[in-house]
Amino acid sequence: MRILPRRRSDTALRRAAEGESTRTIVIAFLANIVIAIAKLIAGLVSGSTGMLAEAAHSAADSVNEVFLAVGVHRDRQPADATHPLGHARERFLWAFMAAIASFLIGGCLSVAIAIAGFKARHIVSGGLAAWIVLGISFAADGTSWLQSMRQARRQAKEYGITVWRYILRSSDPVVRAIVVEDSAALVGLCLAASGLLLSKILGTSVPDSLASLLIGLLLAVTAFGLARPLADFLVGRSLPAPLLEKLYSIVNEDRAIEQVLSLRTVYVGPEEAIVVAKVRPSASLNIEQLTRAMDDLDRRIRLALPLVADVFIDVTAYRGEDNSRAR
Repeated sequence: MRILPRRRSDTALRRAAEGESTRTIVIAFLANIVIAIAKLIAGLVSGSTGMLAEAAHSAADSVNEVFLAVGVHRDRQPADATHPLGHARERFLWAFMAAIASFLIGGCLSVAIAIAGFKARHIVSGGLAAWIVLGISFAADGTSWLQSMRQARRQAKEYGITVWRYILRSSDPVVRAIVVEDSAALVGLCLAASGLLLSKILGTSVPDSLASLLIGLLLAVTAFGLARPLADFLVGRSLPAPLLEKLYSIVNEDRAIEQVLSLRTVYVGPEEAIVVAKVRPSASLNIEQLTRAMDDLDRRIRLALPLVADVFIDVTAYRGEDNSRAR
């Protein structure tokens, strides 16, 4: 069977040409690798469980970037007989696995470190090295956060919505994952610094262990928050209601269409959706006119909705009420 080339949405093609997601992943990965090592050394030297939890946090984020990079690579694979719509949806899968890794590596390990710290009281030196590492880590995570927010703002502007609404609704797993991860990393650093300071003032390791516990819980909540919307995209999520209404208006108002019997959309990748419609055409059209009308409708849909990668229209003679009884 002949495999037709996979059609891409205009938005996805532009994102690939810009290379913004790859750049964001690389910056985040390098930042997390460096500070994970620094935090581990500082944690071992100072005896701070909060610093060790932050080391696990950064290590988990580094693994997440690897998963996200694999997803971007798999997205570029051509369509084949087994995957006729391409591999773009794998980006949702690998991002989902990254969220699981964050929960297991960062969340569970940080909680385990905290429990061990509560059981065995330890000395927290809170030396200068730990504070230097915290400062450098905040700068590195802040740089990565600024890069991811810059990308999110630019993409949110294209949709005419606020950046936080875009992050919540976006089908791009890279932007959401890195913005949320870096935000959690900055909060985690503040928790680690607070635990370190309070342990120094009070002369007990309890605040430091509590900081480690809170960092673990923060990672667990973050992982769940990232995984939940990805599950929708993996199952098969439709375009947002405003875009769906716009699409329906385009199809319903076409002079070649007498009745729209069914209209569905589903994401097949980040910022890529397919449109599936069943319509009853105007009886006055001959085959050649109908063919040209459907081609024109395809072009108008893709022009009005850059997220649309492909359009499949089933032309039928059934009326809507006849079609309902047939089901």
